[in-house]
Amino acid sequence: MYVSLLTVYSNFGSTVPPTATGRRGLAWPSDNYFDPAIFKSSKVGFLYNWHHSNTPKNNVFPFYAMQWNAAGINTLEADARAAGATTILAFNEPDIGSQANMTPESAASSYKQYIHPLSAKGFKLATPAVTNGGAPTGLAWLDSFLTACSGCAYDYIAVHWYGGWIDDFTEFIEGAKKYGKPIYLTEFGLAWDADAQASNYQEFLPLALSYLDSEPAVAKYAFFGAFNSGTGKDMIAANGTLTTLGKMYIS
Repeated sequence: MYVSLLTVYSNFGSTVPPTATGRRGLAWPSDNYFDPAIFKSSKVGFLYNWHHSNTPKNNVFPFYAMQWNAAGINTLEADARAAGATTILAFNEPDIGSQANMTPESAASSYKQYIHPLSAKGFKLATPAVTNGGAPTGLAWLDSFLTACSGCAYDYIAVHWYGGWIDDFTEFIEGAKKYGKPIYLTEFGLAWDADAQASNYQEFLPLALSYLDSEPAVAKYAFFGAFNSGTGKDMIAANGTLTTLGKMYIS
């Protein structure tokens, strides 16, 4: 969902991949200048920032490189290697116009040419991350992509969820199991009209974490809150310490 991609990173950060292995991850905006190390715990095991290149201060968590849309895709492999990434996340919400905005066919064409070959070079690959919207978006878009990308290599199914409450959340994840691949839930949170209320998240997040940690089909997941935005979903306080939600996330 993140769109304020104001800073394009050069090859900052360690090129030696850290070894954290937790299932939880950090969706880290490019304009977030706090230190990711405040999330260091056995629960947290990766960071991504919607870019090819690592976040400058991140020398704690394995970095996952993302190809946001097709722009600059010809440098993906070199940039990912320079950043020490071994996992590639394909396009960000290509099923909706406000994000990567790609047809399944155009996404498949770019994936076949630039991302699929990386599987044979040792990279782990995640599909484009789709929303939980109804057809033709969401899983319907992903169905069309996988048809158009027949024979393409991918290790994980990437999805995002924003909605009302836990029942809808778990139902969506259950639906994503149909592909028979481990699921990467690389963004999730409540619908935007609930953002201002920290109490909503303090009730929702423990339920979501409990479900995700007990669901073997979900390999990795990242709550959309690793920043300070002045809203109820923030995991970082204005002074750079963890909020109540942030403390929940690393516990």
